[in-house]
Amino acid sequence: MTRRAADGETTGRRWRRDPEWTRATLVDTMLELTAEDGREPTRKAIAERAGVSERTVFVHFADREALYVSAAERQAERWQCLSKPVPPEWPTDRKVRVLLDQRGRMYELMTPIRKVGLGLEPDSPGLRRVMADGDAWLRADLAATFAPELRHAPGARRAGGLLDALEASSSWAAWDHLRTRRGLDPAPTRAAIRRTLSALLADVTLGR
Repeated sequence: MTRRAADGETTGRRWRRDPEWTRATLVDTMLELTAEDGREPTRKAIAERAGVSERTVFVHFADREALYVSAAERQAERWQCLSKPVPPEWPTDRKVRVLLDQRGRMYELMTPIRKVGLGLEPDSPGLRRVMADGDAWLRADLAATFAPELRHAPGARRAGGLLDALEASSSWAAWDHLRTRRGLDPAPTRAAIRRTLSALLADVTLGR
């Protein structure tokens, strides 16, 4: 028996005996195809890429909603793994630089999947929930990083306050506008957003 045949048999057994591994592999395959093609893949395409029957996809995901939610949750895990807490006691300029280095990597990974997700979101309550949770995670990370500055800015957490301004300026939407509409590379995109964040935080920093 060749190694290739042996590997095929091992993989086949795992498809049958390890449902969690099978689900994870199908979800990763869906994300891979979505990133490559910029559109939602069919279950047939997922099955062909994964090397299983289309029926296997139906067995593990009863409908599109279940597949969307699983894929969105997996994608959130992937981009959140690229972030590490930025110590709030660091100087403001250093925090801005490190935060944007991380956000740049996260947004580059996120972009092709998120663009497809935004188109599917209106018809998918589960997808809306996962994407909203991701946005909340990003806001909370921002608030934790700049907690000292926010404490020194009157009304910083009110609607339209400093936190909202920081969130809008460092959002994926701002990043994608500069990358897609303006055609900037990641480095000048980070530089533009850094200028905005630094300006928003300048008065707070000087007043500390």
